Amino acid sequence: MRQDTTNIYRQKANYVIDYISSHLHNPLNLAVIADNINVSQRQLLRIMRSFLNESLYSYIARQRVERAVLYMQTEEMSLTKLAEMVGYDNAQSFSKAFKKQFGISPKVYKDELQLRLESAVKSSGNRQSHLSPEIHEEDGLELVYIRIIGTYGEEDPYKSAWNKLIRFLKEKEALSKTTRFIGISFDDPNVTQSRQCRFYACASVQNKIAPSGEFGTIQIKKGKYAVYILEGSYSGLQELYNNISINLDYTIRHSLAFEEYLNSPHNTNEEELLTKIFIPIK
Repeated sequence: MRQDTTNIYRQKANYVIDYISSHLHNPLNLAVIADNINVSQRQLLRIMRSFLNESLYSYIARQRVERAVLYMQTEEMSLTKLAEMVGYDNAQSFSKAFKKQFGISPKVYKDELQLRLESAVKSSGNRQSHLSPEIHEEDGLELVYIRIIGTYGEEDPYKSAWNKLIRFLKEKEALSKTTRFIGISFDDPNVTQSRQCRFYACASVQNKIAPSGEFGTIQIKKGKYAVYILEGSYSGLQELYNNISINLDYTIRHSLAFEEYLNSPHNTNEEELLTKIFIPIK
């Protein structure tokens, strides 16, 4: 495949993945999605399989039930309401899809996940539980991103992605002293298979930049956040997230959590790295 064709397909894939992520509560009509990116439904399915390494139908079904797990962890709600929030017509259809993915009912899964998290926190020595967050009102952010699908923190894919992002910003003359470097982890590795976890390496921009090839755009909306600070290696992020999940004293707001990297691993000792974790709260 020619490079310019590959870039066009990457841009289309970015659009589809982001569209699905923001429309899981609605019926997703493949004909509409295909029309939006000016391809046939057959082309749509072929393009997305090549980027997702799974069928688009399977991806959408998985995203719905994995999003439901997130909602189940943040507040108590009926199966009917939960089904509605992830695009199912009724609780029965949702429960059937959930059991197909996880092999057990939503309630049993929620209870087992809680036990797994508590066990993980206990085995880690609960080193982060003493941290108290600061509460911030954050302005919205306009971001440019490059996506990684795979195990969080793998050195080579992450290094390559960040280097590409920096080059892209320089080409667009969008890199400045006020640029903020942001990471968005869309999936919980306690729920999603590690090879399917989506991470966006992002940079803030003052002015909107048109999506191009593998570089997409996304917005962080204005709102209230509980902000934690991790000192040291990025390998401690998952431990901190597990502790937050168990110990958070605030009500989660349905928005994107994100990380901000305050210094660079290229010129900072690992033990001196500083990362802010922003958890959206009501």
